[in-house]
Amino acid sequence: MSRLAPLATTALSLLALSGCASMLPPSPDKVAGLPVVEFPATPPAGEFIFKLPKGKPIPTHVIIEGTALASGAEQTTLPSDLYVYGKWISEDGKTWKPARDVINVRVALSLPSDAHPKPGEIRVTVDKVGQ
Repeated sequence: MSRLAPLATTALSLLALSGCASMLPPSPDKVAGLPVVEFPATPPAGEFIFKLPKGKPIPTHVIIEGTALASGAEQTTLPSDLYVYGKWISEDGKTWKPARDVINVRVALSLPSDAHPKPGEIRVTVDKVGQ
């Protein structure tokens, strides 16, 4: 074995450990120096901790969108007829497919945080499969 093998093994170990660093919580020293901003106050530039206080309402926007819809959440409509029977869907009332093969629904939730310092958001996306 060459003399470089132990050095290479050490370097690979350090690289692997540095990749794991983001999986660890921040150190107490790191967070101790960060400002704490209570929602809905406007956060400062740079890093901060966003506090969502107990019992205080958090404004949330609900967004419903997607290619399977003709309009958004205020007045959800469909661009064409859709027939639903149990877990089956048909676009013509004759040819039935499993719902998951016709419509794809995704739900995403964003809470106020340092990365999203604004009202929380619930996003529902309803797409036709294949579009």
